Amino acid sequence: MMERVRVAIVGGYGGMGQIFVRLFKSEGCEVVIAGPTEAKGIKAGKELGVEYSRDNVKAATGADVVVVTVPIDVTFAVITEVAPHVKSGGMIMDLTSVKEAPCRLMAEKSGSDVEVVGTHPIFGPRVVDIEGQVLVLTPVRGAKWVAWLRGILEKHKARVIESTAEEHDMVMAVVQGLTHFTYISVAETLREIGFDVKRSRQFASPVYDLMLDMIGRIVGQDPRLYAEIQMNNPHVLDVHKVYLETAGRLSETVKAKDERRFVEEMISAARHFDDVERAMGRSDKAISSLVSELKALKESVGRELLLQHIYSGTKHYGVVVSVTADEVVLEDKGKKSTLKLSNLRILGAKELAAFKKEKFGVVSRDYSVVLNEEADENFIRELLREHDPNVDSVAVADVFRSDRLGAGKKSVLFKVQMINEDVKRTQARLAEFFKRIGGVLR
Repeated sequence: MMERVRVAIVGGYGGMGQIFVRLFKSEGCEVVIAGPTEAKGIKAGKELGVEYSRDNVKAATGADVVVVTVPIDVTFAVITEVAPHVKSGGMIMDLTSVKEAPCRLMAEKSGSDVEVVGTHPIFGPRVVDIEGQVLVLTPVRGAKWVAWLRGILEKHKARVIESTAEEHDMVMAVVQGLTHFTYISVAETLREIGFDVKRSRQFASPVYDLMLDMIGRIVGQDPRLYAEIQMNNPHVLDVHKVYLETAGRLSETVKAKDERRFVEEMISAARHFDDVERAMGRSDKAISSLVSELKALKESVGRELLLQHIYSGTKHYGVVVSVTADEVVLEDKGKKSTLKLSNLRILGAKELAAFKKEKFGVVSRDYSVVLNEEADENFIRELLREHDPNVDSVAVADVFRSDRLGAGKKSVLFKVQMINEDVKRTQARLAEFFKRIGGVLR
């Protein structure tokens, strides 16, 4: 059995670093974070419950695994600083979005018996956890720690892709380099022509709305990070060159009103695209999900709901007062909250019940009910649990028979645990339930 693993995360007080701090801590690792910004480091260390060191080398020395997660423009300096101090038999890894140069430098600067693996999380620091997220591993040297890392990632249900550093950078020149460049170019074009984006949404189909959201998602994030992605991948400019040539050619086709050539190019692009039907289906599914969620919210006006922020995980509870295309208003004990729909998801009945139980606590009430002898009290117990969302649990405490109850009758004592919110109303609903099944409360 492997001894407790010590992990040093250089840059662990940043957004991405904190995701990996929590990940490794959840696996029982001893984690230390490092970096020069002392105020951030001390604050994050306290919040995350880990040690903080201002000295990168001190943190790396003696660690089994050293993780470098710093901006690209300082990544190479940090690797040069800490790699020589990674202990024999340990591992160094980075979390940058380019892989060839960092992987080469980690291998050059660390000992020959130190394992080296490039790691690229294909997501931003806003995610709550890594389940369903893609992480690319580009192993350079060693196997033991790479298997250990892959095991942790897969245990937490991440989608792990293994690649070479060269293949990674070539693919990312399109996956990130081309797509980000295109989205930013569109956003800048809209600015240049003075286009009213907000007004245009009123004219738009769901597809256009979704496209604007994707553009906004990119341009609304850290511009320095996106500049680094464009400027540090060695293959990006080659892709840009072809893209600009293609866009220019297509524009000339439109200018010449050459419909035949335009159609040919579009058909040719569709043939190369891989699976157009799959793309249609997935985009239809995304659009349907957006529309159905808005519909569900509008149908919930006057009812209580539990909503969760998709990034922070914060839960918002209350009765739905009103819903627009962009916002929902919740009211809880007279306090109203206006929330943006784009950042929320609706939680289910079980999650709502668990939240209310924690928020309000529970109380116990006994119900003695006279029933026909043929009645199945255990089936009624199950019905009770499903009948009212404020009922937490039901137990059959006693079944009593007596001539005083009348022929063919029995008295069943149900012990009901209910959420301690508007108990009188819950009791009234349960009394009505027993009446409707032919029971008589004693």
